Amino acid sequence: MAMSSTLFSIAPQVQAFGLGDITSAVTPAKASGSSVSAGDIDAFIKTAKEAETLIDTAANYIFKVVVSKEEVAKHEEAMKVANALTDPKEKEAKINQVEADRDTYLQKALVSKETEAKVKSMNKAQLTQFANASYTFMLGLLKDKQLGQASTSLVSGVTANPMLAPQLLSLKDSVSSVANQVQSAVKIGDGLIKLAKVGNLNIMPASTSEKPKAVSDI
Repeated sequence: MAMSSTLFSIAPQVQAFGLGDITSAVTPAKASGSSVSAGDIDAFIKTAKEAETLIDTAANYIFKVVVSKEEVAKHEEAMKVANALTDPKEKEAKINQVEADRDTYLQKALVSKETEAKVKSMNKAQLTQFANASYTFMLGLLKDKQLGQASTSLVSGVTANPMLAPQLLSLKDSVSSVANQVQSAVKIGDGLIKLAKVGNLNIMPASTSEKPKAVSDI
């Protein structure tokens, strides 16, 4: 299965979060054993989906906070159009593109002077909501770090075990998805950390076992 070339160009960006190992999983070294089980694969894919949900939910909230109402309306309309598509592959591709456009816009917004001023002007309740969303985003990113640390040995173990061959494609798809997510999430995370310093906010979970923090709808 062909893997995106972007997987091998993200290491410098992710090292700040200790996520560099994730890039090597798509070209695994020779397996050292066959201790990997089907349950390990299921757990990896499940955690990857959880991380994606955390990051996407938090990113949507933060996006609505820091960008203009016009840009939010534009994004929501694009997502509405994407969700209305009937062809599954076309729909998935369009949704991924809309989310990628959101992330690119968000990355730039988070490092702008306008957003810094907006955070400085937030009241206590607004700061709490922003911190909770940022915390949840970072929790998803830390889960991706955990996946990255496990991915190389996991893919190697599956490759070495013929009984798990039917699951190898799904695993590699999940590893690729996580790597692509990390590429943009790290940039957003960097912006959030800088803003957390501006607002004197604690947005870093102690571990991946922490629970996401609730935020109110805007």
